[in-house]
Amino acid sequence: MKYLFTIFLLAAISLQSVAKDDFSLTVYETYEEYASKKGKPMFEFIGFDWTLGILNIYYRVKKKEEGRLNATKIYGFTIGDQFYRVIKSKPYRVLMEGKIVYYENGLAHLNMLIGGEDEYGVEQGDWHVISDNLNSEVVEFPSGKASKEFGERAELKAMFQCVDDLRKKKTDKVRECVKENN
Repeated sequence: MKYLFTIFLLAAISLQSVAKDDFSLTVYETYEEYASKKGKPMFEFIGFDWTLGILNIYYRVKKKEEGRLNATKIYGFTIGDQFYRVIKSKPYRVLMEGKIVYYENGLAHLNMLIGGEDEYGVEQGDWHVISDNLNSEVVEFPSGKASKEFGERAELKAMFQCVDDLRKKKTDKVRECVKENN
């Protein structure tokens, strides 16, 4: 019985450590650093603020030591396996790569990550964007500009048609159209 309790206790501790979210932070100054996976590890993401167009990322260095990084001019960063590209000082979370790259509101995703917001906080506006690749210009999606630049591609027609058919262009619906057709 004593051994059974010990095994149960060890199993519980192991499951708890596996279930813990990965908040490891890596910063990429340039696209080339990201492409070659040569970012700067910053230990653990603990928060952010975006005020007056300045993005600051807070991270833990040691148990009680914290640091702050002005991330306004970096290329991007990862938190665990989530990649965020910084464009004009705003973070955008890369959600899908395929025929295009699809991004969503990085501020909302960061809030979800630290527990301050749920998925419904990711709303329409310039917070849904697409691009040809991870180093090209982003375009608001859906928009007239996105239709003009990407809509005539045969491989993307079904995606644009799916979004056009939506009654309400809610985040989860737009995301589903991209997922099905990317």
